[in-house]
Amino acid sequence: MAHLWTLDQLKSTLDNHPQVKGWIVNEETIQRRERYFLAEKGGALVIDQDREVEVNNLSARLFVKLDDASRQGEVSKKFFYSLPLAPQLDSAIAAGLQTSHQAWPLPTAATELPSVQSADPAIVEDLEGSVSRLTQDIATAVATPRDARFDSAELFLSIHRLTKHLSNGLIHRSLSTRIYVEAAYSCSKQLADGSVFSDEYLDTRWSVRLADVDVAGLFEQAANHARYAVEVSKTEAGRYPVIIHADVLATLFHDQISQLSGSNAYHQLPFVAVGDALIKSTEGDLISLALDPQQPFGADTVAISGQGVPQALLPLVEQNRVVATAADQQFAHYLNLPAPTTVRGTVTVAGGRHSYASLTKAAPQVLEILQFSGLFTDANSGTFGSEIRLARLHDNINGTVRYLKGGSLGGAVQENFKGLKLSDVCVRHSHFDGNNPVGQAYFGPECALLTEVSVAA
Repeated sequence: MAHLWTLDQLKSTLDNHPQVKGWIVNEETIQRRERYFLAEKGGALVIDQDREVEVNNLSARLFVKLDDASRQGEVSKKFFYSLPLAPQLDSAIAAGLQTSHQAWPLPTAATELPSVQSADPAIVEDLEGSVSRLTQDIATAVATPRDARFDSAELFLSIHRLTKHLSNGLIHRSLSTRIYVEAAYSCSKQLADGSVFSDEYLDTRWSVRLADVDVAGLFEQAANHARYAVEVSKTEAGRYPVIIHADVLATLFHDQISQLSGSNAYHQLPFVAVGDALIKSTEGDLISLALDPQQPFGADTVAISGQGVPQALLPLVEQNRVVATAADQQFAHYLNLPAPTTVRGTVTVAGGRHSYASLTKAAPQVLEILQFSGLFTDANSGTFGSEIRLARLHDNINGTVRYLKGGSLGGAVQENFKGLKLSDVCVRHSHFDGNNPVGQAYFGPECALLTEVSVAA
């Protein structure tokens, strides 16, 4: 479709518009390959669908002048090259004039920015070859004999090119890659009454580079969990020490970052100030936590923030004591901080002293979560909960391990982290939500033991 105007025309129009005081424009191109797999009769792998997708996004955050110079209007809007520019811009400014925010200036354009590794060169140089390589890995995994039936798989690879333009003169180009692999297996069991019980287990992985994709491990885990799922008993109500893994820890620690942010401080939401304890009255492992925007091949490896502030390693918590506040340009200005700090990057958590085996033996009975049906968390209260999709009960009284399903687990970070035990093995975890440019990146303990977690039947 023909373009009716150019990016330079948009920028020039914004610069010369009497009602616009500043702007941030993001131009993103996404090149994505999608491949869907099914099983033929006999379990052979076939490609069901093969797609190539290209997405072009242009969006702007506009800062609009108000009569009161201490206030400004703000609006974020997508722009479309195929539509006339003037009506789109008029609509955005009109919407911005209906808002009122404390005024804040964009930062001075940085002249030196860190170099980061946010894209896998192998994918950028040969997307099709990378798809073929992972397809072969999937074929090998499906051909491996297992005690479960392969049902389906999905493979997505994408290259994201983002250019950020700010009215302060900064232009920054970044390149990133994403990989998504999904595997589904099912298993059946004949019951005593002659009926057949079946269940399917779905497992997924995200990563940024090919070297971090363990296709064989993913498919093996999905198949094993499908087999365990037909051997389950119902989870009994009670309070348990609970082992959670990196995917859950990543979400809970990301929630804690919000309580260390300038945004929460300004909006009078739950906020832990510098000098305070992250976990009150803790008797467990002391948490040390940082934001590392330059960790190679993380899901949120970046050189600058969304507001154009250079990002660098920022220790936030040392031995359970808060040592810094994460504040971008806007909230650093609001809070009169000396300078903005890092707000993006991999959430890095120092490893603990406990082996996985020791965590499974930490109490007479230890419940290990293998998968939640859908984890719900509240970043402000620190609460979390979900129905249990699959769990493992380590019964150290009888020396047995049983698989469980059902029941609802609920807890709160401030309560259930008091006796926290962190594993001594650290792993990388990545997660992306659709086309959201900000991924969830974690590097820290592979698992942890929480105490006194409530489970309702």
